[in-house]
Amino acid sequence: MGAAFVLTARETLETSLLLGVILAGLRHEETRRRVRAVWTGVGLAAAASLALAVALRLTVGDLHGRTEELFEGTLMWVAVLTLTYALLWMRRHAHGMAARLKVDAAAALAGASAVPLFTLAFASVFREGAELALYLAASAAGASAGDVALGSTAGFLGALVAGAAVYRGSRRLPVTRFFQVTTGILLVFGAGLVARATAAFQAAGLFPGTISAWHTPWLSQTHGPGALLHQLVGYSERPSLLSVIFVLAYVGVVTGVVVESEQRPSHTAFLRSRAGYDSPLYRVLRSPRLRLLPLAAGALFAGLLVVALLGIPLGPFDGRGPLRVGSFESAEMDANLFNLALWVVWLPLLTIFTVLLGRVWCGSLCPLRVVSDRARDVGDRVLGRGSTASGPLRLGFVLPLAFVVVTFVVMTLEVQSRARAGALLFLAVTAAAAVVGFTFRRGAWCRYFCPIGGWLARLARLSPVALRANPVNCATCVDKPCLTDSVAPRCPSFLNPSTLESDRYCLRCWNCVASCPLQQSSLTLGLRLPGQELVNPRTRDLWEALFVASLLGMYAAVGHRSAALADVPFTLLFVGFVVAATVLYVALCGVTARISGSSLRETLATVGYVFLPLEFATALIAFGDEALDFLRITQPAAAVLLAIGFAWSAVLAVPLLARGARSAARASVAALPVALALCSVLFLWLHWYAAGTVIDLT
Repeated sequence: MGAAFVLTARETLETSLLLGVILAGLRHEETRRRVRAVWTGVGLAAAASLALAVALRLTVGDLHGRTEELFEGTLMWVAVLTLTYALLWMRRHAHGMAARLKVDAAAALAGASAVPLFTLAFASVFREGAELALYLAASAAGASAGDVALGSTAGFLGALVAGAAVYRGSRRLPVTRFFQVTTGILLVFGAGLVARATAAFQAAGLFPGTISAWHTPWLSQTHGPGALLHQLVGYSERPSLLSVIFVLAYVGVVTGVVVESEQRPSHTAFLRSRAGYDSPLYRVLRSPRLRLLPLAAGALFAGLLVVALLGIPLGPFDGRGPLRVGSFESAEMDANLFNLALWVVWLPLLTIFTVLLGRVWCGSLCPLRVVSDRARDVGDRVLGRGSTASGPLRLGFVLPLAFVVVTFVVMTLEVQSRARAGALLFLAVTAAAAVVGFTFRRGAWCRYFCPIGGWLARLARLSPVALRANPVNCATCVDKPCLTDSVAPRCPSFLNPSTLESDRYCLRCWNCVASCPLQQSSLTLGLRLPGQELVNPRTRDLWEALFVASLLGMYAAVGHRSAALADVPFTLLFVGFVVAATVLYVALCGVTARISGSSLRETLATVGYVFLPLEFATALIAFGDEALDFLRITQPAAAVLLAIGFAWSAVLAVPLLARGARSAARASVAALPVALALCSVLFLWLHWYAAGTVIDLT
């Protein structure tokens, strides 16, 4: 009843306002023929709208089983699209509503004929009436006809009162405020329709069935407050995981479209920290003792390597049997402290903290950077100044490619299961860091070669924490100590802190903060929208965007749970998934570029970043499988990660696609194949990790 009331009141109000303006203009005329034409158009449009509503209601009543679910689901999805377009349009034009109505009415009143008045009245009423019939039919699926009729009647009468106020010359009607409030309410209604439409398609078998996101038996959807919420916002006591994911994505996308259309924030804008360099935070970041952390981490890492290589027993970690800690157990890993520290603790936490804080590990803790720098010191004495990285290396393909190669080795040799194999792999990576440091100039390992850095470089770009310089303060700095070694070591990636735009290569070593003079206090930490830097075209990279798509295929090969693929040789599966994902991505970009009007190269360097949050989710599921299985949280963790990743990708798609297309209309159409690709990846992983049965709602 509540949904019917708000929907009817909102759709009827605009029509009643227009009729009020027209009738107010005719009030001083003596021509009854023109007044009669207006009411004739209103009556015919109302009759046509009512006939459409009755037809939709009867159609739903005559269907049963899977056909009914498909029809209701389709009806709801169409209603969602129409409702979303209406509320976004109203959001933009609510302030000029009165002026637009007066212009339309004045044009119809200008001539002597009554036909324009009839046409305007009929078109206005039938447009709103048809939309209302669609909304009510979609929102009333499964509801009683009496409740829908009562709510619609109340909303209709309320809107007529508003129209009468306009007709009588009232100037205190808060029309703009009304549409602003109802826009928010309709967003909630739209989210409810999304949930119910998703569940209907799942029940019909068109969408994959999933587990329930939660169960609230104390708030039943069939009676009491739960029944009211069910009718208003599509509440369910056992919502499917997929419906919850789609609702989150819907709300995020609509909100993103509103922000994108009303206020396009600068890609460099972020909320700067108000703390000065004398605050505790910056005193820690500027402290010379902070540079000792990589040495401490290196000593701990060396100790773990010794334990793994020699099989030294430490308490319960005696190398015999499965890995156990209390009630947690992993039959796939041997009982070694190295396995617990590396695969259960370090790997998942490294991924999560990189998304939250950036590459803090690389700059403040990683012992490989220390190894590479010390090897460079030796190289300086033996070979002189090291060579610079060649042009092909600077293209950026070696970093993610190294990650792919190491992943293949890890999965092929069961490195995650056997502590000694894992230790040998990390010794090989350490030796590679020493060779690169000895051969190339300082910083080459972290920027161009490190497989761990290749993984973290992309994820760091999603971080809501940014380190940026104040350009005004930097312009007044004469000595530029951040570009020399006069106070603290220079940036290991040889970045210019005053022009930093991306966190891809920023290692969070804090050397630039330590070098920045107190009187400048230019380099500060601040918050930004997660993934905001990707909106800046200057920070995008073709190779990186292409590898995001390729790595989605690699994660599928590593983390799949398909019995049909169990007997396929891993090498063939690995290469096949990577190649297939890359080819499909290029095809997707070809279609998207054609629709949006952008160049293929620009599209290839843009669309890949839409999938980056979803890549983060699937990467953590695929590579954190040992930790998730050990903690016995695989399914709930996968559900949460996939929900966050998909919704985040959908929201990120709004600015990325909008700013690359020639028009908003083209961007909207170009979003369809991208949305289909996102849903395909989501459906695949839900089938593997959260498959379930959805009850037939009929």
